[in-house]
Amino acid sequence: MDREHRDPMDVSREGRELSAAEAAGICDALVSAWYHDAVASMEGSASSSQAALDAAGAASRLPEGSLQNLEHAPVQTAGRMVDAIALLVQSLGTLLRAEPLVMIGIWPVVRAEIEYAGRVAWLLEPLPDEGAGLRRVARALLEQLSGLHRQRLTADKWNKTQAKKFKKARDGLRERISEVFDDVDTPMVTPNDIDKWRVGSETMMPLGRAATLFFDLNLIEGKALYDILSDYSHPSVISLSMQSKAATDDDATIWSYPINAETLDFQVRLGCIALYKSALALLNYCGFPSAAIERWAANAPQHWFTSGSQRNE
Repeated sequence: MDREHRDPMDVSREGRELSAAEAAGICDALVSAWYHDAVASMEGSASSSQAALDAAGAASRLPEGSLQNLEHAPVQTAGRMVDAIALLVQSLGTLLRAEPLVMIGIWPVVRAEIEYAGRVAWLLEPLPDEGAGLRRVARALLEQLSGLHRQRLTADKWNKTQAKKFKKARDGLRERISEVFDDVDTPMVTPNDIDKWRVGSETMMPLGRAATLFFDLNLIEGKALYDILSDYSHPSVISLSMQSKAATDDDATIWSYPINAETLDFQVRLGCIALYKSALALLNYCGFPSAAIERWAANAPQHWFTSGSQRNE
């Protein structure tokens, strides 16, 4: 990496290094905090919350006969995404307790968390109040339509009958979207066409751009972080060599993958920040208490919030 600029994985730690077991405990505590605070969602968004205001604004603009509860689609979709991040953090805790600890297995999990966090950031990013609710509905519909289209493309390679089912669901949803929004442009000639999709004034947000949006909203220094996660998640003999040590035994080269405390801190920090920030965004948007999440942050390693990230704005 270019040492003329600050290495994003060079985290300035305060105090002693965390053990893998301690890091796993921190992950578990964060998941528990999320589930504790999320209980409030059973009663729906607070009446004075931004979620309620956006839903009311969207409902007032939706044509009669629209999909039921469509105005709530953004927050429902974001909630499913945050739950997915929580499950991945739970998986991260399991990986951290493995003996031996295999650090290269952590990269794909953290990358997946950041990708989900990017979807949450896109659905809930601060927007001007005028028309915000309907804009969020458009984003939620783009999210669902693109998912159905990708499933159809994949199923077409292994099960034509299943592909037809996904196509029917996709085309049905697109028809309903066209009944709500006059301006719908969703070409489906190639898979890459998804990145060009538009519903109303909203355009589709690709994975990388959404991850960058999450970092821009939540981190002081987020440049290149998604690229780092991708580089270490994708097959690469270079990334493997950067994480391993070579030894020679009877003229045979043996590669080992020792634990690097600084890199482990980087991985767990990003994995936890993905859930913490996404959960906090959803709780605040819905007007739910976030006491458990905030207690977790108060007891988490403080350099996670002072070196490249912020606890709160």
